Amino acid sequence: MATPRASDWSWLRAAAQTPEMTLELYEELPEDLAGRIEVSDGTIVVCHSPSDRRLAVQHALLNALAEAARKHDQRTGTCHRVRADIDVLLTEVPFHFRRPDLTLFRCLDDSRRGRWQGKPTAADALIVIEIVSPGSVSDDLLVKRVRYARAGIGFYWIIRLARNDGPAVSVEMLRLTSDGTYAMEQVTFRKKDILAIDALDPVEVTVAWDQLDEWL
Repeated sequence: MATPRASDWSWLRAAAQTPEMTLELYEELPEDLAGRIEVSDGTIVVCHSPSDRRLAVQHALLNALAEAARKHDQRTGTCHRVRADIDVLLTEVPFHFRRPDLTLFRCLDDSRRGRWQGKPTAADALIVIEIVSPGSVSDDLLVKRVRYARAGIGFYWIIRLARNDGPAVSVEMLRLTSDGTYAMEQVTFRKKDILAIDALDPVEVTVAWDQLDEWL
């Protein structure tokens, strides 16, 4: 498949005619094209560019969670990574992967090959975090909540922004239950709670609201 020009959407029309996007087909895509999409049950989902303020909240949260993971690993002798916008493979058949705004996952070995070399699967992920934007409200609050739970990811955090563009105004922390669905473990609000995040599991992390505002 040829690499598309900025204004050339023929690749999307051609992809839409494909009965199903599989892992094998995805691995044949050019890297720049693969980076523009997610795949939900074999169907292509085009990703939209985030706003500057949403990226600022993401960057601040990345710093805080990465520092918490580093301290956790030093204390326990484990190894974890925190990455922004990394592909997380949920299922191979049907092919389904998402690109959470942030993912905390166990360090990976070097045996994985292909497009998923150096990328986590759902089994590797401990926390996935989505920062809600105008174009992703129903996807983040409903669709991904079901799919991340079905894939067995233990924790799903949802960050809501003022006017869907920042600053952060609430954090919903969901935990996977024994019946395979998420239950609300904690929700914080800027106007009510001192801390945006105060969690002990799977890593101990506290984040104040002004930390999330650091790059705004």
